[in-house]
Amino acid sequence: MSRIQTRNLSYSYSAGIQALQEVELDLSSGSRTALVGPNGAGKTSLLLALAGLIRVSGEIQINGTLLSPDSVDDLRKTMSLVFQNPDDMLFMPTVIEDVCFGLETLGLNEQQILERGQEALAQVELEGYENRSAHHLSYGERRKVCLATCLARRSSLVLFDEPSRELDPHGRRNFIDLFQQMTGTLVLATHDLELVLETCAQMVLIDGGQVVIVGKPKAILVDQKLMEHHRLEVPHSLSRHPHVHC
Repeated sequence: MSRIQTRNLSYSYSAGIQALQEVELDLSSGSRTALVGPNGAGKTSLLLALAGLIRVSGEIQINGTLLSPDSVDDLRKTMSLVFQNPDDMLFMPTVIEDVCFGLETLGLNEQQILERGQEALAQVELEGYENRSAHHLSYGERRKVCLATCLARRSSLVLFDEPSRELDPHGRRNFIDLFQQMTGTLVLATHDLELVLETCAQMVLIDGGQVVIVGKPKAILVDQKLMEHHRLEVPHSLSRHPHVHC
């Protein structure tokens, strides 16, 4: 499991747009944290920073190791990032090759790699898809393949960007079940606030690249004024409105 600490984390796009502003977080080992905020809040930028995919100012430490050009390759062996757009992750000729890509860097032999890949596909209900091309699958199926690549790695730190997007109700429930079974430190950026309530013990509200508040999801999400101020809504399950009977 991985503890994540950031200090004065800032990042600007080439156009000069400030995506992150002095973000300071301390996510304990084994925690399950949701990053919540309106579009453009900085959620994806923060995930990319934690994965070492963008160069930021400030510091990121993972289990006490400073994320730097010298340490990033070793640290990436312990983490996975599930991108919002599956086409950013899937590029191999077959599904099984996508799922198993990079596993040899973990010191696994060919048989172990294949077994991990098949097990991960079974977990996301894609048995028999091994030799198919990911680009011939539906969007939801491609999202499942991306999740399988993460499961196959068995990383101690997993970062998810909008993991329930475009999943049908069954696929969303399957993701929740898998998420709840996973070990390690889990961080997800999402607009699915009901998902946050069901899966995460901690929530970070981000807006304008800054951390607004960190706390228990229910305590934050029930605050209607806070939600409206940051262009969000109180989840239906927490709404004070009475049920309408038809």
